[in-house]
Amino acid sequence: MSGARLHWKRGRQEEGAGVSPRTLEWVGYDNAGEPVARVVRVQGPYSTGWRSFQAVARDATATVVDLRPACPPDGAGWLACVGPRVVGRAGQPLQAVRAVEATLDEE
Repeated sequence: MSGARLHWKRGRQEEGAGVSPRTLEWVGYDNAGEPVARVVRVQGPYSTGWRSFQAVARDATATVVDLRPACPPDGAGWLACVGPRVVGRAGQPLQAVRAVEATLDEE
C-alpha cells in the first residue's frame, strides 16, 4: 500500500451518565471504503473524584462489564492497529495514525 493514505473517520465514543463524549477510536478506510486500521484509546479506571473503579458496568443489570486496567505509565494510551495486530503505541491519536501509515508504507 505504498504511498497511499487512509481516510480516517471517528469511531466509537465514550458513553455514560455524566460523561462528556470522548472519541475512543478512529477507523482508517482505504480508497475502496474497507476498514484497514484502527487507532484505539486504552481507557483507564473510572474515577468519581475520590474513588476509582477498574470494572465498569455497561448495562443496568451489570451483565456486561468493561475491565479497565491502569493507564500506561508512559502515557502511551493509544494503540495503533492494522487488522488484528498492534503495530505501535502513542500518547496522542495523530501519532498513532502516523505509526499505522508508516507500517502500511513498509508492507
